[in-house]
Amino acid sequence: MKKQLEKQIQQIAELINKVEEGDTNVDALIGLEELLDLLSNKIKSSKLGGLLDSQPAYLESVRHEAIFIFDRSLKVHKYTGMFDQLFHLQKEGALKVSDLLQFKDDKTFLDKIEELLKNQANQTFDATIYSSQGVPLPATISLELLGGKKGDELIVGGVNFQNTTLTDIKNYQQLVIENLPDIDVYLFDSDYRYVLAGGREKERFGLSNSYFPGKTLFEAFEDKINRRLFPFYRKALNGEMAEGEFRVEDQIYYIWVTPVPNFYNEVVGGTAIVQNVTKDKEIEIRLKKAKDDAQRADKAKSLFLANMSHEIRTPLNAIIGFAEQLSQSQMNREQDRFVQFISDSSEHLLSLVNEILILFKIGMGKVHIDRVPFNLTQLLNVIYNSFIIKANEKQLQLSIQVDPGIPETLVGDPFRLRQIITNLVANAIKYTDEGAVVLRCFLLEKDELTYHLKFEVEDTGMGISSALIPKIFDEFTQSEAQPDKKRKGAGLGLTICRKLVDLMDGHIDVESELGQGSCFSVLLPFYHPSDEEQAESESHFLLSESLLKGKKVLFADDDEYNLLLAETVLGNWEASYTLAANGEEAFNLAKTNLFDILLLDIHMPRMSGVEVVQEIKSDPKNPNLKTKVLAVTANVLQSDLKVYMQEGFDGYVLKPFKEKELYNKICNVLQLGEAPGTESMWEDPRQAKEQEGDGFDVSNLRKTANGDRTFFNKMIDTFVRNAEELRVDLEQKLDERDWNEIGERAHRAIPSFKYFELNALVKKLRRLEDLALREKSFDALPNEIREVLRMVDQAINEAKKTTT
Repeated sequence: MKKQLEKQIQQIAELINKVEEGDTNVDALIGLEELLDLLSNKIKSSKLGGLLDSQPAYLESVRHEAIFIFDRSLKVHKYTGMFDQLFHLQKEGALKVSDLLQFKDDKTFLDKIEELLKNQANQTFDATIYSSQGVPLPATISLELLGGKKGDELIVGGVNFQNTTLTDIKNYQQLVIENLPDIDVYLFDSDYRYVLAGGREKERFGLSNSYFPGKTLFEAFEDKINRRLFPFYRKALNGEMAEGEFRVEDQIYYIWVTPVPNFYNEVVGGTAIVQNVTKDKEIEIRLKKAKDDAQRADKAKSLFLANMSHEIRTPLNAIIGFAEQLSQSQMNREQDRFVQFISDSSEHLLSLVNEILILFKIGMGKVHIDRVPFNLTQLLNVIYNSFIIKANEKQLQLSIQVDPGIPETLVGDPFRLRQIITNLVANAIKYTDEGAVVLRCFLLEKDELTYHLKFEVEDTGMGISSALIPKIFDEFTQSEAQPDKKRKGAGLGLTICRKLVDLMDGHIDVESELGQGSCFSVLLPFYHPSDEEQAESESHFLLSESLLKGKKVLFADDDEYNLLLAETVLGNWEASYTLAANGEEAFNLAKTNLFDILLLDIHMPRMSGVEVVQEIKSDPKNPNLKTKVLAVTANVLQSDLKVYMQEGFDGYVLKPFKEKELYNKICNVLQLGEAPGTESMWEDPRQAKEQEGDGFDVSNLRKTANGDRTFFNKMIDTFVRNAEELRVDLEQKLDERDWNEIGERAHRAIPSFKYFELNALVKKLRRLEDLALREKSFDALPNEIREVLRMVDQAINEAKKTTT
């Protein structure tokens, strides 16, 4: 060791002499600094050994380049050597051995400690430790026991780096810089002269790092490249950072140039980092192309879906419309069943089209939540009326309960709220064969801005198994345990509910037990309306009121079946109607004739419905400048419907439409009759309104009577007489257990009750017919007959009230 120390001192003396003689070679200075550092470490090691000079084993350890003392818990008590330089240690707080020696795997180190403590024998082993920059440092590690009580032993560790010094580390770093792939690094002075160069990208052009030092920018590159690099270098020498792109042959480069200041903050040079970004640019171009392709595909899909929706909904309008007209006519039992099949299948197809469309729009991020004022009672009325007939068909009790603390008018998205609740109620009725379906609405809390509402849809149906509940909101999942073709559906309704609730910042959940029914709950925020935002309620009119009699209506559609349907419906209302087969024809008629209302299809040849409205509204002399206009469209995209309203339409009716829907819309737009206000169709604590059974609708009879009151009263008397005879017949045949005659009698009675819109009673009579003639379920008939008798008595009483 003494000879080694003398040799190092001799080397230091020689280097100092060179410096004194004016040899300022950088390598010589670096070598002097490193030898002084190494000698300093040895001296520190000796001083540390002197503190524990009673331990001969430790004194021996000063041969190491770094030493440390630690205990069983791996807590470091003292250390010296190269650790600070290698690991940039923070002196505050206690250090662990892992702060000094960073292994990829410390198992060997720990095993050696155990062996040392067990056998009291020094341990030496080779390992690789890593500097704070991740540089691998091969080393030989020695472990020696210093003594101490059992359990409190101190261990001294020594580290000798195998041919590794700070110079080696710096050389390693230089090696990394020189071999950077796709990157070049340059240092230049104030004369644009290169001081050093690194990186391997320049090799692409036959240049090396050794070529640059001593040459100026103008000497190192050809003029074409100089002209591209010079502005960046000049900015750096002016104290500015510069960056940008330039091209050399078929390669694209990005350059960062920064100034280098001296001690006095004067710019004495600059650094340039040049990176080849050709591949990145190619990827960027491909990504842009992929994005453009995706956008085109998205537009194509949207167009396809809109067209598909339009092309399916347009013929469905005729199918559903004519099925509705047929159901109001006199038919035999088989014809009545066939029409019902057509109506049910059409409604099912329409439901599927709507579900696919909304799911696609949500997936494409094209569903936006509105904030508009709406009347909650009116919305719930629509939902109730949509399902009461279906509930009656299945003999289910459908009820709605509303917290009296909820205001009539809220601000939110009524369209999406209706979609959510409609899906939940439809599912509840679908999967419930007996009992009840209840829709509840609670006010959970409110603040200055928001009402937090909870909607619950509870049923007494078949329930959901615990295994299925976690995935019940997934696509194409249905809640029943066994497939049942009678329960039609694609399994998309609950998925749509969850996605819409998420968009509305709400939460949806379900509680259910197989065989015990289900309860779906939805939490949604709504907002307080301002005085200007109080929602206006649409009135609901009876067809019997004949409010459109004599009204001049222009109906335009390029589909001949829809024109025929319009002719039938408008004729039923005794309106004075004109039909147009395309937009141009409609516009020409509107130029020369004054109408009370225009009903225009959107997609028509020659001129679209939008173009017709634009032409009419832009001509001050057009007689229909102030005439109300409704869009009758199969396009259900909310974004398009908003455009129609902005273009001058006063409202819209979606295809396929029911006769009552179109009638109500026209009456509301024309503001006909007196608005009765918004009344709930269920027992609402806010209005205490009750409604029991079917309403006795005499609109068809009034139309037929055409103002002849004597004829009207005579027909009512005939109905009452026939209903009383039916009551007597059913009671007699029940006593005789003549089930076949009961079925035949029920069938013959259906048209009479259907004429007066007694739909629930009609469904009951059909149920009697099925039980008696087809299912032969005679045990169920007595209870069914007694319910029919009760409903017949109620119909008779309602009929008698209409005569004077």
